[in-house]
Amino acid sequence: RTHKKAAVWTTEEEGALLDFLASHLSQASDGNFKKATWNSAAAHMAHNYPLGPDNSNKTAESCEQKFKALKKSYYTVTNLKSVASGFAYNNKHSAMISLDNANLWDQYVKVMYQAHKDAKPFHNSGFPHFTSIELLLP
Repeated sequence: RTHKKAAVWTTEEEGALLDFLASHLSQASDGNFKKATWNSAAAHMAHNYPLGPDNSNKTAESCEQKFKALKKSYYTVTNLKSVASGFAYNNKHSAMISLDNANLWDQYVKVMYQAHKDAKPFHNSGFPHFTSIELLLP
């Protein structure tokens, strides 16, 4: 039994996918793209980012899954940016958690785990695609 290698995405490749989708925004309805757009996105990625030894092909399905994952991150960061979260979030520098508010962060992520479990990676990492995704959503 053989397994396909998972597609590994760099930040640059994610940006290229989002730029491609932005250029095809007229083909989306309610922020959802049709299969033909995902097929075109896969062809675009294959042309501009050839396969490497540790990477798999960026298929239509993997492009769509990557966009869904990026949208999920977008909504997580949107929540972090809200006044209700209690954190000052910056797309480039993350939630900027210091020793002064580390306990509050731990409580936000762990105690309220069900509601905010996806926030954990944004403790010390920014989200450079926030604005790009925002433009793609209805």
